[in-house]
Amino acid sequence: MDESIAFWIGSAIFAISSLMFAILENRRNNREIVFRSHIFVSFITTISYVFMALALLTGVADNGQPIYWTRWLFYIASCSILTLDIAFIVKIPDSRKVEVASFTGLTMLCGFLASFITSVDRWWFFGLSSAAYVGMLYTLFKRYDGSSKSISSIMWFVVITWSLFPLIWVLAPTGIGILAADIEAILYLALDFITKIAFGVYITTRNRLIE
Repeated sequence: MDESIAFWIGSAIFAISSLMFAILENRRNNREIVFRSHIFVSFITTISYVFMALALLTGVADNGQPIYWTRWLFYIASCSILTLDIAFIVKIPDSRKVEVASFTGLTMLCGFLASFITSVDRWWFFGLSSAAYVGMLYTLFKRYDGSSKSISSIMWFVVITWSLFPLIWVLAPTGIGILAADIEAILYLALDFITKIAFGVYITTRNRLIE
């Protein structure tokens, strides 16, 4: 499958999910922004996939494979919103929520620089992105009340699924180039679906049960 086809499929999936979440939220009485964030996450991701489908601002790796570095610019917004949702669910203090979102934004910003730069210097920014990611996980995992509460299923979801993104980055044309651009596009699409749409459905279901 050509990567542009995967991108158009992704844009259609996320456009539909934006509409679906909007309809679901319109039927709710609770209007807290944190519960509506998955609408914006899906919409932002739709824009990202249209950008990549049109091959706007696309780079080229040393092996000639295209690099869609704009993905990481849109991740700055969408993943920061997602992290705030997760921080709300695991009930970390309000004073730490901005810290978590900031770590997430720095992770994606350095990921963008690591993707934009095609020389060996990109690995410096990959390392900085990884350090910010560890900082984000530490802030989410830390128990601020001194308790020894076990790791919740949502935290395992974050660790396992989110950690696959840098793995794909390393194997894709952005890194060592083992994966072709079309395979990279399919894998990222699958992860985006799981971490954004499936997670949004989880939030919606969870909030309905709470109500």
